[in-house]
Amino acid sequence: MPADRSTALPAVRPLLPDVLLACAVALVAALADLYGPDHRTAFAPYWDIALAAPLALRRRAPATAAALVAAICFATWLTGVIAVAAAPAVLIMLYSLGAWERRRWLLALALVVAESGVIMAVARWTPHGRQWLTALMATGTVTAALVIGLYVRTRRAYLASMIERAETAERDRDHQARIAVAEERTRMAREMHDVIAHSLAVMITLNDAVAATAPEGPIRETVTQASEVGRQALSEMQRILGVLRGAGPADLMPQPGVEQLTDLVAIARSAGLTVELSISGEPGHLAPTTQLTIYRIVQESLTNVLKHSRNVRRVTVTLIHRENRVRIQVTNDGEPATTANASAAGHGLAGMRERTTLYQGRFQAGPTRGGGWEVLADLAVTDPATAA
Repeated sequence: MPADRSTALPAVRPLLPDVLLACAVALVAALADLYGPDHRTAFAPYWDIALAAPLALRRRAPATAAALVAAICFATWLTGVIAVAAAPAVLIMLYSLGAWERRRWLLALALVVAESGVIMAVARWTPHGRQWLTALMATGTVTAALVIGLYVRTRRAYLASMIERAETAERDRDHQARIAVAEERTRMAREMHDVIAHSLAVMITLNDAVAATAPEGPIRETVTQASEVGRQALSEMQRILGVLRGAGPADLMPQPGVEQLTDLVAIARSAGLTVELSISGEPGHLAPTTQLTIYRIVQESLTNVLKHSRNVRRVTVTLIHRENRVRIQVTNDGEPATTANASAAGHGLAGMRERTTLYQGRFQAGPTRGGGWEVLADLAVTDPATAA
Protein backbone atom coordinates (compact mmCIF):
# COMPACT_ATOMS: atom_id res chain seq x y z
CA MET A 1 0.00 0.00 0.00
CA PRO A 2 1.58 3.35 -0.95
CA ALA A 3 2.55 5.71 1.81
CA ASP A 4 0.37 8.70 2.53
CA ARG A 5 2.11 11.60 0.87
CA SER A 6 0.35 14.12 3.05
CA THR A 7 2.07 12.85 6.20
CA ALA A 8 5.13 10.99 4.97
CA LEU A 9 7.56 13.84 4.40
CA PRO A 10 10.97 13.23 2.80
CA ALA A 11 13.36 11.46 5.17
CA VAL A 12 16.33 13.54 4.04
CA ARG A 13 15.62 17.26 3.77
CA PRO A 14 18.00 19.70 2.11
CA LEU A 15 20.64 20.99 4.54
CA LEU A 16 22.75 23.29 2.37
CA PRO A 17 20.00 25.88 1.65
CA ASP A 18 19.22 26.11 5.37
CA VAL A 19 22.91 26.54 6.25
CA LEU A 20 23.20 29.29 3.66
CA LEU A 21 20.08 30.98 5.07
CA ALA A 22 21.51 30.85 8.61
CA CYS A 23 24.82 32.32 7.41
CA ALA A 24 23.02 35.11 5.53
CA VAL A 25 20.89 36.08 8.58
CA ALA A 26 23.94 36.00 10.86
CA LEU A 27 26.06 38.10 8.47
CA VAL A 28 23.43 40.78 7.92
CA ALA A 29 22.63 41.01 11.64
CA ALA A 30 26.31 41.16 12.63
CA LEU A 31 27.03 43.91 10.11
CA ALA A 32 24.00 45.84 11.35
CA ASP A 33 25.30 45.52 14.91
CA LEU A 34 28.81 46.65 13.99
CA TYR A 35 28.02 49.50 11.64
CA GLY A 36 24.40 50.42 12.38
CA PRO A 37 23.36 53.56 14.26
CA ASP A 38 21.86 51.51 17.11
CA HIS A 39 25.11 49.79 18.06
CA ARG A 40 25.02 49.30 21.82
CA THR A 41 27.34 46.46 22.86
CA ALA A 42 30.29 44.62 21.40
CA PHE A 43 28.71 41.29 22.30
CA ALA A 44 25.60 41.80 20.12
CA PRO A 45 27.13 40.24 16.94
CA TYR A 46 27.85 37.01 18.84
CA TRP A 47 24.27 36.84 20.05
CA ASP A 48 23.09 37.36 16.46
CA ILE A 49 25.30 34.53 15.24
CA ALA A 50 23.96 32.29 18.02
CA LEU A 51 20.37 33.16 17.08
CA ALA A 52 20.94 32.46 13.38
CA ALA A 53 22.79 29.16 13.87
CA PRO A 54 19.69 27.03 14.72
CA LEU A 55 18.12 28.05 11.41
CA ALA A 56 20.37 25.47 9.76
CA LEU A 57 18.18 22.78 11.39
CA ARG A 58 14.81 24.40 10.68
CA ARG A 59 13.65 21.60 8.38
CA ARG A 60 15.58 18.62 9.73
CA ALA A 61 14.69 19.24 13.37
CA PRO A 62 12.24 22.17 13.53
CA ALA A 63 11.21 21.61 17.18
CA THR A 64 14.83 21.50 18.40
CA ALA A 65 15.79 24.56 16.35
CA ALA A 66 12.77 26.49 17.67
CA ALA A 67 13.64 25.59 21.26
CA LEU A 68 17.21 26.84 20.77
CA VAL A 69 16.01 30.13 19.25
CA ALA A 70 13.55 30.62 22.13
CA ALA A 71 16.25 29.91 24.71
CA ILE A 72 18.74 32.35 23.14
CA CYS A 73 16.05 35.05 22.82
CA PHE A 74 15.27 34.62 26.52
CA ALA A 75 18.98 34.90 27.35
CA THR A 76 19.28 38.15 25.37
CA TRP A 77 16.24 39.50 27.22
CA LEU A 78 17.83 38.63 30.56
CA THR A 79 21.13 40.28 29.64
CA GLY A 80 19.44 43.29 28.09
CA VAL A 81 21.06 42.84 24.68
CA ILE A 82 19.01 43.92 21.65
CA ALA A 83 19.89 41.37 18.94
CA VAL A 84 19.09 42.34 15.35
CA ALA A 85 18.68 38.68 14.35
CA ALA A 86 16.01 38.02 16.99
CA ALA A 87 13.00 39.11 14.90
CA PRO A 88 13.94 37.34 11.62
CA ALA A 89 15.05 34.19 13.47
CA VAL A 90 11.76 33.98 15.37
CA LEU A 91 9.63 34.58 12.25
CA ILE A 92 11.58 32.05 10.16
CA MET A 93 11.29 29.44 12.91
CA LEU A 94 7.55 29.97 13.29
CA TYR A 95 7.12 29.56 9.52
CA SER A 96 9.28 26.42 9.58
CA LEU A 97 7.27 24.93 12.43
CA GLY A 98 4.03 25.50 10.53
CA ALA A 99 5.48 24.02 7.34
CA TRP A 100 7.27 20.99 8.79
CA GLU A 101 6.00 20.20 12.28
CA ARG A 102 2.87 17.99 12.53
CA ARG A 103 2.35 17.89 16.31
CA ARG A 104 -0.48 20.29 17.04
CA TRP A 105 0.28 20.68 20.73
CA LEU A 106 3.82 21.79 19.86
CA LEU A 107 2.51 24.36 17.36
CA ALA A 108 0.15 25.76 20.00
CA LEU A 109 3.03 25.88 22.51
CA ALA A 110 5.25 27.69 19.99
CA LEU A 111 2.56 30.33 19.44
CA VAL A 112 2.16 30.82 23.20
CA VAL A 113 5.94 31.13 23.70
CA ALA A 114 6.23 33.58 20.79
CA GLU A 115 3.40 35.72 22.15
CA SER A 116 5.00 35.67 25.60
CA GLY A 117 8.26 36.84 24.03
CA VAL A 118 6.45 39.66 22.27
CA ILE A 119 4.90 40.84 25.56
CA MET A 120 8.25 40.62 27.37
CA ALA A 121 10.13 42.48 24.63
CA VAL A 122 7.48 45.20 24.32
CA ALA A 123 7.36 45.68 28.09
CA ARG A 124 11.13 46.08 28.35
CA TRP A 125 12.17 48.00 25.25
CA THR A 126 9.12 49.86 23.89
CA PRO A 127 8.22 53.34 25.18
CA HIS A 128 5.01 53.48 27.20
CA GLY A 129 3.04 55.48 24.69
CA ARG A 130 3.53 52.93 21.91
CA GLN A 131 3.37 49.60 23.73
CA TRP A 132 -0.18 48.59 22.74
CA LEU A 133 0.29 49.36 19.05
CA THR A 134 3.70 47.66 18.94
CA ALA A 135 2.38 44.59 20.77
CA LEU A 136 -0.59 44.34 18.40
CA MET A 137 1.59 44.57 15.28
CA ALA A 138 4.12 42.06 16.64
CA THR A 139 1.35 39.62 17.57
CA GLY A 140 -0.10 39.81 14.07
CA THR A 141 3.35 39.29 12.56
CA VAL A 142 4.24 36.15 14.53
CA THR A 143 0.77 34.69 13.99
CA ALA A 144 0.99 35.36 10.26
CA ALA A 145 4.37 33.61 10.06
CA LEU A 146 2.93 30.46 11.66
CA VAL A 147 -0.25 30.57 9.55
CA ILE A 148 1.74 30.94 6.32
CA GLY A 149 3.79 27.89 7.27
CA LEU A 150 0.62 25.90 7.94
CA TYR A 151 -0.81 26.97 4.58
CA VAL A 152 2.35 25.87 2.75
CA ARG A 153 2.24 22.48 4.47
CA THR A 154 -1.46 22.04 3.66
CA ARG A 155 -0.90 23.04 0.06
CA ARG A 156 2.00 20.63 -0.28
CA ALA A 157 -0.09 17.81 1.21
CA TYR A 158 -2.97 18.65 -1.16
CA LEU A 159 -0.73 18.51 -4.23
CA ALA A 160 0.76 15.22 -3.05
CA SER A 161 -2.76 13.85 -2.56
CA MET A 162 -3.79 14.91 -6.08
CA ILE A 163 -0.71 13.23 -7.55
CA GLU A 164 -1.49 10.05 -5.64
CA ARG A 165 -5.10 10.13 -6.84
CA ALA A 166 -3.95 10.52 -10.43
CA GLU A 167 -1.55 7.60 -10.05
CA THR A 168 -4.28 5.49 -8.45
CA ALA A 169 -6.71 6.35 -11.26
CA GLU A 170 -4.07 5.40 -13.83
CA ARG A 171 -3.45 2.07 -12.08
CA ASP A 172 -7.20 1.39 -11.95
CA ARG A 173 -7.54 2.22 -15.64
CA ASP A 174 -4.72 -0.17 -16.54
CA HIS A 175 -6.27 -2.83 -14.33
CA GLN A 176 -9.65 -2.48 -16.02
CA ALA A 177 -7.94 -2.65 -19.42
CA ARG A 178 -6.20 -5.88 -18.42
CA ILE A 179 -9.51 -7.34 -17.22
CA ALA A 180 -11.18 -6.40 -20.53
CA VAL A 181 -8.34 -7.98 -22.51
CA ALA A 182 -8.54 -11.17 -20.41
CA GLU A 183 -12.31 -11.39 -20.95
CA GLU A 184 -11.92 -10.89 -24.68
CA ARG A 185 -9.22 -13.56 -24.86
CA THR A 186 -11.44 -15.99 -22.98
CA ARG A 187 -14.31 -15.29 -25.32
CA MET A 188 -12.06 -15.73 -28.35
CA ALA A 189 -10.87 -19.06 -26.94
CA ARG A 190 -14.46 -20.18 -26.41
CA GLU A 191 -15.43 -19.22 -29.95
CA MET A 192 -12.38 -20.87 -31.50
CA HIS A 193 -13.06 -24.06 -29.53
CA ASP A 194 -16.72 -24.29 -30.50
CA VAL A 195 -16.38 -23.31 -34.15
CA ILE A 196 -12.92 -23.90 -35.59
CA ALA A 197 -11.79 -26.76 -33.35
CA HIS A 198 -15.14 -28.48 -33.82
CA SER A 199 -14.86 -28.14 -37.60
CA LEU A 200 -11.35 -29.59 -37.53
CA ALA A 201 -12.55 -32.54 -35.45
CA VAL A 202 -15.36 -33.22 -37.94
CA MET A 203 -12.92 -32.98 -40.85
CA ILE A 204 -10.55 -35.47 -39.19
CA THR A 205 -13.40 -37.89 -38.48
CA LEU A 206 -14.62 -37.76 -42.09
CA ASN A 207 -11.10 -38.28 -43.43
CA ASP A 208 -10.59 -41.23 -41.10
CA ALA A 209 -13.86 -42.73 -42.31
CA VAL A 210 -12.79 -42.36 -45.95
CA ALA A 211 -9.34 -43.81 -45.17
CA ALA A 212 -10.93 -46.80 -43.45
CA THR A 213 -13.20 -47.62 -46.39
CA ALA A 214 -10.95 -46.64 -49.31
CA PRO A 215 -8.80 -49.30 -50.95
CA GLU A 216 -5.03 -49.21 -50.76
CA GLY A 217 -3.59 -46.61 -53.10
CA PRO A 218 -2.86 -42.89 -53.57
CA ILE A 219 -6.36 -41.81 -52.50
CA ARG A 220 -6.15 -43.59 -49.17
CA GLU A 221 -2.63 -42.29 -48.60
CA THR A 222 -3.70 -38.71 -49.37
CA VAL A 223 -6.73 -38.90 -47.07
CA THR A 224 -4.60 -40.39 -44.29
CA GLN A 225 -2.10 -37.60 -44.72
CA ALA A 226 -4.92 -35.04 -44.59
CA SER A 227 -6.12 -36.60 -41.32
CA GLU A 228 -2.64 -36.32 -39.85
CA VAL A 229 -2.34 -32.68 -40.88
CA GLY A 230 -5.76 -32.05 -39.32
CA ARG A 231 -4.64 -33.64 -36.06
CA GLN A 232 -1.54 -31.46 -36.02
CA ALA A 233 -3.67 -28.38 -36.65
CA LEU A 234 -6.08 -29.43 -33.88
CA SER A 235 -3.19 -29.96 -31.48
CA GLU A 236 -1.80 -26.53 -32.33
CA MET A 237 -5.25 -25.05 -31.88
CA GLN A 238 -5.51 -26.59 -28.40
CA ARG A 239 -2.15 -25.08 -27.49
CA ILE A 240 -3.27 -21.64 -28.69
CA LEU A 241 -6.50 -21.98 -26.73
CA GLY A 242 -4.50 -22.74 -23.61
CA VAL A 243 -2.56 -19.51 -24.06
CA LEU A 244 -5.72 -17.48 -24.63
CA ARG A 245 -7.57 -18.95 -21.69
CA GLY A 246 -4.72 -18.53 -19.25
CA ALA A 247 -5.24 -20.07 -15.84
CA GLY A 248 -8.99 -19.56 -15.69
CA PRO A 249 -11.51 -22.10 -16.95
CA ALA A 250 -13.35 -21.28 -20.14
CA ASP A 251 -17.03 -21.63 -20.82
CA LEU A 252 -17.39 -24.21 -23.58
CA MET A 253 -21.12 -23.83 -24.29
CA PRO A 254 -22.14 -23.77 -27.98
CA GLN A 255 -21.84 -20.32 -29.48
CA PRO A 256 -24.92 -18.40 -30.69
CA GLY A 257 -25.80 -17.47 -34.24
CA VAL A 258 -28.37 -15.54 -36.22
CA GLU A 259 -31.23 -17.70 -34.94
CA GLN A 260 -30.48 -16.56 -31.37
CA LEU A 261 -30.94 -12.86 -32.22
CA THR A 262 -34.59 -13.15 -31.20
CA ASP A 263 -33.55 -14.36 -27.75
CA LEU A 264 -30.98 -11.57 -27.53
CA VAL A 265 -33.60 -8.95 -28.34
CA ALA A 266 -35.93 -10.48 -25.75
CA ILE A 267 -33.21 -10.13 -23.11
CA ALA A 268 -32.76 -6.47 -24.04
CA ARG A 269 -36.52 -5.92 -23.79
CA SER A 270 -36.57 -7.49 -20.33
CA ALA A 271 -33.96 -4.91 -19.31
CA GLY A 272 -36.43 -2.13 -20.13
CA LEU A 273 -35.61 -1.28 -23.74
CA THR A 274 -38.14 -1.12 -26.57
CA VAL A 275 -36.32 -3.09 -29.28
CA GLU A 276 -37.52 -3.85 -32.80
CA LEU A 277 -35.80 -6.55 -34.84
CA SER A 278 -36.08 -6.51 -38.64
CA ILE A 279 -34.44 -9.12 -40.91
CA SER A 280 -34.83 -8.85 -44.68
CA GLY A 281 -33.35 -10.64 -47.65
CA GLU A 282 -32.38 -14.25 -48.11
CA PRO A 283 -29.52 -15.15 -45.73
CA GLY A 284 -28.53 -18.31 -47.57
CA HIS A 285 -25.93 -20.51 -45.92
CA LEU A 286 -23.91 -18.61 -43.32
CA ALA A 287 -20.81 -20.13 -41.80
CA PRO A 288 -20.90 -20.52 -38.00
CA THR A 289 -18.14 -17.93 -37.60
CA THR A 290 -20.09 -15.43 -39.71
CA GLN A 291 -23.25 -15.97 -37.67
CA LEU A 292 -21.27 -15.57 -34.46
CA THR A 293 -19.78 -12.28 -35.71
CA ILE A 294 -23.24 -10.92 -36.55
CA TYR A 295 -24.55 -11.96 -33.15
CA ARG A 296 -21.60 -10.39 -31.29
CA ILE A 297 -21.94 -7.06 -33.09
CA VAL A 298 -25.64 -6.84 -32.26
CA GLN A 299 -24.97 -7.98 -28.69
CA GLU A 300 -22.24 -5.39 -28.10
CA SER A 301 -24.38 -2.65 -29.65
CA LEU A 302 -27.32 -3.40 -27.34
CA THR A 303 -24.97 -3.63 -24.35
CA ASN A 304 -23.59 -0.19 -25.12
CA VAL A 305 -27.13 1.20 -25.31
CA LEU A 306 -27.89 -0.18 -21.86
CA LYS A 307 -24.62 1.03 -20.34
CA HIS A 308 -23.99 4.40 -21.91
CA SER A 309 -27.10 5.94 -23.53
CA ARG A 310 -29.73 7.89 -21.62
CA ASN A 311 -33.44 8.51 -22.19
CA VAL A 312 -33.69 5.76 -24.80
CA ARG A 313 -37.24 5.25 -26.05
CA ARG A 314 -36.65 2.96 -29.00
CA VAL A 315 -33.91 0.74 -30.40
CA THR A 316 -34.01 -0.66 -33.92
CA VAL A 317 -31.94 -3.68 -35.00
CA THR A 318 -31.93 -4.20 -38.78
CA LEU A 319 -30.29 -7.03 -40.75
CA ILE A 320 -30.32 -6.79 -44.53
CA HIS A 321 -29.03 -9.81 -46.51
CA ARG A 322 -28.09 -9.22 -50.13
CA GLU A 323 -26.12 -11.63 -52.32
CA ASN A 324 -22.80 -12.18 -50.53
CA ARG A 325 -23.02 -9.42 -47.94
CA VAL A 326 -25.01 -8.58 -44.82
CA ARG A 327 -25.68 -5.12 -43.40
CA ILE A 328 -26.13 -4.68 -39.63
CA GLN A 329 -27.65 -1.46 -38.33
CA VAL A 330 -28.43 -0.75 -34.66
CA THR A 331 -29.87 2.69 -33.87
CA ASN A 332 -31.35 4.28 -30.77
CA ASP A 333 -32.97 7.66 -30.11
CA GLY A 334 -31.38 8.31 -26.71
CA GLU A 335 -28.87 10.96 -25.73
CA PRO A 336 -25.38 10.15 -27.04
CA ALA A 337 -22.83 8.94 -24.53
CA THR A 338 -20.67 11.51 -22.78
CA THR A 339 -16.93 11.63 -23.43
CA ALA A 340 -16.22 9.60 -20.30
CA ASN A 341 -18.78 6.93 -21.22
CA ALA A 342 -17.57 6.77 -24.79
CA SER A 343 -14.05 6.20 -23.51
CA ALA A 344 -15.26 3.43 -21.24
CA ALA A 345 -16.98 1.72 -24.21
CA GLY A 346 -13.85 1.88 -26.33
CA HIS A 347 -13.06 -1.84 -25.99
CA GLY A 348 -16.49 -2.83 -27.33
CA LEU A 349 -16.26 -0.53 -30.34
CA ALA A 350 -12.74 -1.73 -31.06
CA GLY A 351 -13.88 -5.35 -30.90
CA MET A 352 -16.75 -4.73 -33.32
CA ARG A 353 -14.43 -2.92 -35.70
CA GLU A 354 -11.94 -5.79 -35.63
CA ARG A 355 -14.66 -8.36 -36.29
CA THR A 356 -15.95 -6.32 -39.23
CA THR A 357 -12.47 -5.90 -40.70
CA LEU A 358 -11.95 -9.67 -40.51
CA TYR A 359 -14.91 -10.06 -42.88
CA GLN A 360 -13.72 -7.42 -45.35
CA GLY A 361 -16.38 -5.05 -44.12
CA ARG A 362 -16.93 -1.45 -43.16
CA PHE A 363 -17.74 -0.28 -39.65
CA GLN A 364 -18.80 3.05 -38.24
CA ALA A 365 -20.37 4.21 -34.99
CA GLY A 366 -21.41 7.66 -33.91
CA PRO A 367 -24.24 10.06 -33.14
CA THR A 368 -27.01 10.53 -35.68
CA ARG A 369 -28.23 13.86 -37.03
CA GLY A 370 -31.57 13.69 -35.31
CA GLY A 371 -30.08 12.67 -31.98
CA GLY A 372 -29.23 9.22 -30.80
CA TRP A 373 -26.51 6.74 -31.70
CA GLU A 374 -25.99 4.41 -34.61
CA VAL A 375 -23.78 1.37 -35.18
CA LEU A 376 -23.39 0.32 -38.81
CA ALA A 377 -21.47 -2.74 -40.06
CA ASP A 378 -21.39 -4.16 -43.57
CA LEU A 379 -19.85 -7.65 -43.80
CA ALA A 380 -18.98 -10.13 -46.48
CA VAL A 381 -20.78 -13.38 -45.64
CA THR A 382 -17.92 -15.49 -47.03
CA ASP A 383 -16.21 -17.34 -44.24
CA PRO A 384 -12.73 -15.78 -43.90
CA ALA A 385 -11.23 -19.21 -43.31
CA THR A 386 -12.73 -20.41 -46.58
CA ALA A 387 -11.62 -17.27 -48.40
CA ALA A 388 -8.05 -17.77 -47.18
